[in-house]
Amino acid sequence: MRSLRARLLVVLALVVLAAWAIWFGCQYQHMTRQQSGLLDRSLRSIAEQILLSLPGDIEASGASPRLRLPREAAALTGKFDNLHFQVWEVARGEGIVASSQAPAGPMRADFSDGYADVLVGGDPWRVFAVTDAEGRVQVQVGLDASARHHEIKRWAHTSLVTALAVLGGLALAVWLVVRWSLQPVLRVRQAMAKRETLDLAPLPGAGLPTEVRPLVDSFNALLQRLDHALQAERQFLSEAAHELRTPLAALLTQAQVALHSSSPAETREALDRLVRGIERASRLAQQLLDSARVESARGGEGHGPVDLAQVIAMVAQEFELVSARKRQRIALDAAPCVVQGDLDDLGILVRNLLDNALRYGREGGRVEIACRQRAGGGGVLEVRDDGPGVAEEERELIFERFFRGSNGNGERGSGIGLSLVARIARAHRAAVHALSGIDGRGFGVRLEFPPR
Repeated sequence: MRSLRARLLVVLALVVLAAWAIWFGCQYQHMTRQQSGLLDRSLRSIAEQILLSLPGDIEASGASPRLRLPREAAALTGKFDNLHFQVWEVARGEGIVASSQAPAGPMRADFSDGYADVLVGGDPWRVFAVTDAEGRVQVQVGLDASARHHEIKRWAHTSLVTALAVLGGLALAVWLVVRWSLQPVLRVRQAMAKRETLDLAPLPGAGLPTEVRPLVDSFNALLQRLDHALQAERQFLSEAAHELRTPLAALLTQAQVALHSSSPAETREALDRLVRGIERASRLAQQLLDSARVESARGGEGHGPVDLAQVIAMVAQEFELVSARKRQRIALDAAPCVVQGDLDDLGILVRNLLDNALRYGREGGRVEIACRQRAGGGGVLEVRDDGPGVAEEERELIFERFFRGSNGNGERGSGIGLSLVARIARAHRAAVHALSGIDGRGFGVRLEFPPR
């Protein structure tokens, strides 16, 4: 049952039925006891009143003709129509007087006083008998038990009809209220059905019920994040296409120059530029692939203990030739530092940090990369250089995708490397801080990993 209206109606109907059944059971028991007590009190009161109203010589007057109602008078009917009385002479066991529809024989054959449940003509009766103080006359008053059952049955029927009417009215009221309350939800659904595929504008939230509003707000927040992601991806594809188009055009140009050059020196210069262009295109392609890998990875899956010192050592060996070309020196200070993470992602992180430091550091300069275990758990990774550095006002923006700082060494980056570092750090719940470089100059990055 997926319909909210149907669920509410069924649940409320079941709750009301259960509550009514409990109430009905309690009331039935109460009514049964009440009717039994009322019946017993009525029988006793009638019997005593009849006995007190009889004359002292009732034995002699019992044979007198009975009075009758006038012809035009109609007998009243009621719930005590089946109530009958008898007056008996105890000594001889002879009837003196009785109601018109009373049984022929005594209702209590043993002529004992008090209440009794007896069978009269095969039907159950409730009887009360009382004898006068001299023990001469006994009055017996009885009521067919079917009258009591009929009264209780009539009450039960009235209660059932009333309960069904109330339940029907409640169901109609709930259906109308739910239908009215869900109208804003239906409008939201219709608005979504009419949208274009990439229309990520927020859904209308006016008039939504309090219980549904958080769901729509969460969905709008998701739409906003998707819109930002799509905008970033569009920008990413645009930048990537531009970044790839430029080096490819340069590569083609340098290859044509080398092909048509008549001078060995000119040919060598063209080939050197061709090599640098290939390196730049290769680095850009690697960053794009790494970025796609990180974006598609599911956070937390495949994480395990990783020693940053070993990762740093392997990555530093990869950049030996790159650092030698600019006569740069890589200084390692890597103590054992185990963190919880993904080995490949952490390798990409360290590779981009070291590449950034070497690329934007000064020629003949120094790059320091260090890691250590913190006393409270977790680890710290730092990469510093002594190059031109990053302006103070740009340090908060340096980790955004496609942001290029005003670096003073003439190197032109893609704006992907440090943004990739920031994304990997977030996936590992690590804090990223931009710092000053070596001896107060240059640029540095510190990552603080949480305890495992």
